[in-house]
Amino acid sequence: MKKQLAALLMVLFLVAATLAQPQEKLPRTLLPLNLLQEIINEANGELALQNEIFLTGVNRNRKAEEYASGYFETRFILEKLKEYGFDEAEIVNLPVRGEKTWDAEEAELWVVEPVKKKIADLKEIPTVLCSGSASAEVTAELVDVGRGFSEDHYKDKDLNGKIALVYGSPEVARRLAVEKYGAVGLIGCLSSHPEFDRDQIGWNSIRAGEKDKPTFAFMVSERTYFDLKMALERKIKIVLRARVKTQMVPYKEEMAVGLIRGTEKAGEELVLTAHLFEGFAKQGANDNGSGCVAILEAGRVIKKMIADGTIPPLKRSIRFLFVPEISGTRAYIQKYPEIARRFFANINEDMVGEALVKNLSAFRLETTPYSLPTYLNDVVASFVEWMGVSQRLAQDLGWKDYSVLSPAGSRDPFYYTIDRFSGGSDHIVFIDGAVKVPAVMFICWPDMWYHTSGDLPDKSDSTQLKRVVTLTVASAVFLASAGPEEAGAILNEVNSRGLGRLGEEKGRAVDMILTAGAKNLAAARKEAINIVEQAVAREKEALSSAGFFAGSGREFAVLLEAKLKSLDQIKAAWLGELETIYRQACLQVGVKPEKLALTPDEVRLSKIVPVRKPATAEGDPLAVMLRLREMNLQLAPQIYQAEFELRNFIDGKKSVLEIRNAASAEYGPLPLLEVEKYFQALEKAGMVELKKK
Repeated sequence: MKKQLAALLMVLFLVAATLAQPQEKLPRTLLPLNLLQEIINEANGELALQNEIFLTGVNRNRKAEEYASGYFETRFILEKLKEYGFDEAEIVNLPVRGEKTWDAEEAELWVVEPVKKKIADLKEIPTVLCSGSASAEVTAELVDVGRGFSEDHYKDKDLNGKIALVYGSPEVARRLAVEKYGAVGLIGCLSSHPEFDRDQIGWNSIRAGEKDKPTFAFMVSERTYFDLKMALERKIKIVLRARVKTQMVPYKEEMAVGLIRGTEKAGEELVLTAHLFEGFAKQGANDNGSGCVAILEAGRVIKKMIADGTIPPLKRSIRFLFVPEISGTRAYIQKYPEIARRFFANINEDMVGEALVKNLSAFRLETTPYSLPTYLNDVVASFVEWMGVSQRLAQDLGWKDYSVLSPAGSRDPFYYTIDRFSGGSDHIVFIDGAVKVPAVMFICWPDMWYHTSGDLPDKSDSTQLKRVVTLTVASAVFLASAGPEEAGAILNEVNSRGLGRLGEEKGRAVDMILTAGAKNLAAARKEAINIVEQAVAREKEALSSAGFFAGSGREFAVLLEAKLKSLDQIKAAWLGELETIYRQACLQVGVKPEKLALTPDEVRLSKIVPVRKPATAEGDPLAVMLRLREMNLQLAPQIYQAEFELRNFIDGKKSVLEIRNAASAEYGPLPLLEVEKYFQALEKAGMVELKKK
């Protein structure tokens, strides 16, 4: 009896101890929980996945007539926009970059010696033929050239009239293998994660110019590549037969556009983007059928909830752009500048639907760069964080309470991160200093089948799609409906998260002084001060950006002023602390503290201001980049890493020194004279004029 009593007491003790432990709570959210639950209920991951399957169920070789008459993808999206009741739905024609584009008709690659065996067939997997390949009918011996980019790879090898086997990019090898050593074609092996899937085949291209020798290139999997390579290493002669038929055809560039019209402030537009094309040959379910169907489903949910009376009509409009990646977004803004002026924020969705566990991936919110501090980062981050915590709690309780699951989807945890800006998709067009619309990106990364034949809907997950749609709808409904009543909550969200960012920057500044050697202490002190000053300036700008929702109300202005003063006080205190840390460090290493002062070059460049020239075709960012590359500038590597932001900081007011300091806080100390050389090159390229104050 005593043993039973002791056991019972132990059980009661454990239960009490468990109940006494602090329970994790859901983070605060900018929308009521009951409305979030309504969004979860309506968001349909299965429907989104079905649309993805219809859109990108297979990689197909596009029919020639599509190029001139219009593309399957845009017509599918248009049909759905109309079906879901969008207020506007259309296909927009965009300027083309030439009269014709490349099209593949047929392509086969066979081993004919020592044993006849098919290696690749366009009808089976379109990925096998590189875009840009020329027509050919060739029987030739195979020669291994390794990675193929260096003269050393061709030493003692006869390539004339033969086919080069390349472990890498066929285009890089083409310049030597074909142009110099006379190869008639190439076989390449290059994919994103062959260590994970040896049978994936990477999408690739060759870009032979008019004066170059016409050639072709096939892509093979790593498994096939090593089968061929090992046979060659055993001195087995391999003879291949390649048959390629391609043509140049008239074509059009187009995109699909949808609109949910607002009521009170219809002229203010949130824009949701997803790229529908990444070239015409390359296709992909996750990249980026998933982004397209996610924003499409988000639009359906919003229209349905308005129709059902679950939410009132939106105050602001939401525009949906399904575009050729980057070039289409840029072309749309250039074609419709009056529409672009309505955009107040952008959410870009790229590769959002993949099964996280299967892809060894995580959902990422990528925020704006330092040149564009904004409320948008923190508003969207609050919903992403809510999703992460709510799904963790729901999983702990056996998927109850706010679980976001799709009936046929996974039960994956919602792995997520909130990351700094990295670029690489359509949001960069909005962030560009000439446009300057706050933009964030949803993306899942890494992706084990990125840009390969394996990017098919079987890697997608209706649960992940449902979660992304929920995040999109929550963010969009809030942003399109917020007014003066919500401005205070936005200000609080930005302020609370901003204090965390400031703490991280202060730690970085202190560490810069503590880790500097004696000779570099003064320079480290100057950079540390810059880090803190730039961080406070960014947070003040982010707080002020919330005024977009506040109108002319005095209450918001008073709150904002108080928070801005608080940041000034923090800056003064931290700069004083940095000075103390600097002097202590000098004392420890036995050097005399230096007086903080500008160098002669800093004084000079504080009086030179880059001023952006009016936008023209020649001033297009891509055209400018090409001209800069043609100049063959010999600049410090950090400049190339920071060049997008160096351009973005151009506002006609900041000096070269001020821009250098702003970008240095983001990318680490940039050599000032190298920054000057970069701006001189921009002036020569026609993008800016350097004016003296």
